[in-house]
Amino acid sequence: MAGGVILIVLGVLPKMAMLIESLPTVVLGGAGLVMFGMVAATGIRILSTVDFKDNRNNAMIVAVSIGVGMIPLVAPNFRQWMPHPIHPLIESGILLASIAAVLLNVFFNGARGDTQAVINAARQADAH
Repeated sequence: MAGGVILIVLGVLPKMAMLIESLPTVVLGGAGLVMFGMVAATGIRILSTVDFKDNRNNAMIVAVSIGVGMIPLVAPNFRQWMPHPIHPLIESGILLASIAAVLLNVFFNGARGDTQAVINAARQADAH
């Protein structure tokens, strides 16, 4: 939350906006590349903890989710057959992949109630 407040304050200051405007697009592109690379690396690290050997559904969930996430890139005109109100939701491959992963995980692996994990998460949230 503090980061958001800092960004809002810096966005209101004209001198800060002029400083950001003066940055070359190559520098911003490099920063974006590093940022998205870190997101991808974190995703790979998370996927390395998934049990693909004993639960074959997990591999299918990942494969189908990546495939669904690629639809806007491979077939950009696929939206013409979809209802217009959901167009903002289906323009992003990341959002489509996330929705597909969550729905497939609930369908194949179920929504198991791990009460101890919920209790531990609540304790960690209260500690901060």
